Amino acid sequence: MKENGMKPRTVIHFLVMCLLTCFLSTALAFQKALPPKYDEADLKKRYDALLIELDYVKVAADHPKVIKDLLSGDSAKQVTAVKMLGEAGDPTVIPWLVPFLDSEDTSLRIWAGSSIDKVIATCALKRRDFTRPDQVILQPRGDGEMDLRPFAWIALKMFRKPDDGNTHAYAASVIRYLEVREFEDELRRCLQSRHPAVLEKAKWALQSLGFKSD
Repeated sequence: MKENGMKPRTVIHFLVMCLLTCFLSTALAFQKALPPKYDEADLKKRYDALLIELDYVKVAADHPKVIKDLLSGDSAKQVTAVKMLGEAGDPTVIPWLVPFLDSEDTSLRIWAGSSIDKVIATCALKRRDFTRPDQVILQPRGDGEMDLRPFAWIALKMFRKPDDGNTHAYAASVIRYLEVREFEDELRRCLQSRHPAVLEKAKWALQSLGFKSD
């Protein structure tokens, strides 16, 4: 007569799988419990301080038609205005773009992120070391050059948006150009994205900041 129940080898396999599952669950919970490497309140404080320094009100005087279209409520005009501000390459336009990261209009929201990324990249690449054309190496800021790192608060705002295939990619690019290493965890979460653009930008940002991306 055969005895009922599992064979010893099956029992051992079952117990090992249970222990492994328990270990992975505990490790994941511990990882989620770890505090972020940045101080969010300090990020916001530094961002607000930068806004005081920026003469962003002047943008309305310099580009009245663009700002009029931006505030028009007409989606098509707003998208065009957002794109034009992105082409300006001037950090003073960024405060005008940030509110549209919360727009219910998907196209407008995505273009706002794209333009913010473009402005920050344009500013950062002025410090590019052209003796290393094979890589994007940024030289240290010179005396009197604006410290753009407070804009990291905007990247955090973008990272907290749903993964639409664009916004997180822009956020990763912004962090790379701002050279803010404290956002390593956010970049690593992007490696789980199903969107190739997000995945590639996160890998690029991690590698550029000196982290392993695999």
